[in-house]
Amino acid sequence: MRLLAVSHCYPRRSATGTCQFIHRLHRELVVLGVDVHVLQLADWAPPYPLSSILPEWRANRANRFDLFESLDGVSIHHPAVVSPRPSRFFSSTPAERQRRALETYCRLHPVLAMAHAVIGHFMIPDGYHALDLAHTLRVPALAMAWGDDLHAWPAQREFAREQLIKVLREVDVPIACSRRMMDDGNAWLAEPRDDWEVVYGGVDLSVFRPTADPIPHRQRLFSGLPFVNDPSAMVLSVLAQAVVAKGYRELLDAWVEVSAEAPAWRLVMAGGGWSELDMKAEIEARGLAARAFWMGVQQGSDIPDFLRASNAFVLPSYNEGLSLSVLEALATGLPTVTTDVGGHAEVIRDGVSGWLIPPRDTPSLTRALRELVSSDATRASRGCAGRDAAERIGSPATNAARLAAVLERAVRRGPAAARRTPSLSAG
Repeated sequence: MRLLAVSHCYPRRSATGTCQFIHRLHRELVVLGVDVHVLQLADWAPPYPLSSILPEWRANRANRFDLFESLDGVSIHHPAVVSPRPSRFFSSTPAERQRRALETYCRLHPVLAMAHAVIGHFMIPDGYHALDLAHTLRVPALAMAWGDDLHAWPAQREFAREQLIKVLREVDVPIACSRRMMDDGNAWLAEPRDDWEVVYGGVDLSVFRPTADPIPHRQRLFSGLPFVNDPSAMVLSVLAQAVVAKGYRELLDAWVEVSAEAPAWRLVMAGGGWSELDMKAEIEARGLAARAFWMGVQQGSDIPDFLRASNAFVLPSYNEGLSLSVLEALATGLPTVTTDVGGHAEVIRDGVSGWLIPPRDTPSLTRALRELVSSDATRASRGCAGRDAAERIGSPATNAARLAAVLERAVRRGPAAARRTPSLSAG
């Protein structure tokens, strides 16, 4: 089976941890014999030295060198999206230019035009493009919801809402990364769908595993921090983009109180990708410079050791699909505080395998963190139960097998009968 996977989010040379949850599923699909081709759009730039004329062309060219051509047996293609200049003289929208770029690229590469199915990772924008491309190829269209594509983006932009509703109505197979995400998707529809599939991202249980001694991992990753060689220091960690919706402000407000009562504890935060918060300024504004630290972007290969350097984990997000960072922390055996959003309640049993609190609730977060830092026995018990919970969700290989079964059923059924557009491979 040949699968085209449209995904704007994928690991890069400068950020190998970006969207690893998608790549891990693709990698395991390849092991199962699926011929996976990722379509990751890239903005066009002319060849050098012409690309040095405009700042955006220079940025586009630099970005192109940051993209992988293949990774772990997964082929990655970068159809070029041309933004005409001056733009006011051209009526096409960015979405239309992106659609044309995908279709043109597949027309020029017959091996892609002979795909058996197209999947979009994130309902928008990728599912929207996957729907059009599958329509043209006359193959089934699948789209997978991961979180912000159902929560943040359509709530913020009208065109995103319109795209999302179209995808949810017309895609052959809607897929959710947790059961709760099915309900979140159906909330956008006047007529809810009952044909959702659920495929978790999974967590690599052999890579993310508990450790008896965090100090060596701290010495490697936290070498610039003042407590790195202190065996009595305790680390509460966070892995998330520096954005408001990850709950950083509520966390830092809670940490002002909790850390004052627990001087051995330090809060170590890291993230990657786009940022909207100046984390160092947020820390200094609360007088936490000696008790909270921002580490910036972490490479994907460093994430297992980052978690093993920790004693506990927290992620107070406003919304999630099912946080990969939470799954990885649980698999590492870390007692974990997170919000009851997305699929977290499908993994964590509050009071048994972790703490589940309401989002945007600083008092509840403060109480949970106070309980976490105050009891060795509670941390040990919930950390052990959390590892068991992560094992029940399964590995990327287990969940890729589920996705492969979904793909096989979709291909056997074929695309919706209403589709009549000639395929790209037709003369």
